[in-house]
Amino acid sequence: MLLNISSALASDFRILKRILKETIKGIGRTGLVNLVIIATMASILSIFGCLFRISLEIYSFIDDLGSNMEISVYLQDNASSTRVAKEIKSLNNVKSISIIKKEKAWSEMKKHMQLPEISNPLPDKITIKLKDNESSKIDKLIKKVKKIRGIEDVKYVKEIIDKVKKIGEIANAATVMVFVVLGGLTLSIISNTIHLVIQSRKQEIEIMRMMGVSNWYIRSPYIFQGAFYGLSGGIISIFALAWIEKYLSNIFKIFQISGTYIDGSGIALIILIMGTSVGALGSIISVRKYLKI
Repeated sequence: MLLNISSALASDFRILKRILKETIKGIGRTGLVNLVIIATMASILSIFGCLFRISLEIYSFIDDLGSNMEISVYLQDNASSTRVAKEIKSLNNVKSISIIKKEKAWSEMKKHMQLPEISNPLPDKITIKLKDNESSKIDKLIKKVKKIRGIEDVKYVKEIIDKVKKIGEIANAATVMVFVVLGGLTLSIISNTIHLVIQSRKQEIEIMRMMGVSNWYIRSPYIFQGAFYGLSGGIISIFALAWIEKYLSNIFKIFQISGTYIDGSGIALIILIMGTSVGALGSIISVRKYLKI
């Protein structure tokens, strides 16, 4: 039994070795077109990776912004800050609160600004930190807070988060659009290239058919060739992104963006998988269309 398994493995290894040889032969026949395809793939994946990275950072920034954003509650002059704080604390989605007395706020303001000698115009203030920064939950909380007796005004800089979300949506749309348009172009280039390779080996394919060679054996070198283009482009794009990363990191630091959901190695892996998949898909399209077995 072990001998049979060993013989089967040796046979599979010989087949795989032969397929790889045929793949390399096909790449050699394509000549300088290989460089054009790989360069195109690398450019597309670099643009995609850059936009994808920016999209992740924007959503990370939105999360950080939302979790650190506070609702500011301004009290009427005769209102008890302790009572109001207790009522707010009992509401849903309130993580923590802090009371800022108007005397302390006025004193701090005087330290940093040149102010005339006038009576303190500031109200007592309560800041609310949120458990969840989902817009609908924030709106519900603000409506409930406004109903509490003794509250003058409630402020929450919702517009900032909404604008950042819109930027994130635009970046996402641009990422998808770039990948669809340029990915479609790449599929077309790879498909036509594999078609040329198939045409140049038409006679060999006919001989293999007559010899009873399996369809998988005939088709797989072309699929591997397409995957090779995608993988090569992905590897080059990773080096390009590593160089771009230095500039992106400086920009993110300016906006105090801490980090993404996916680290650099995760993004590199996604790019390699996508590149290889697109390359293989282009070959599969060509094989199905032009290699009738």
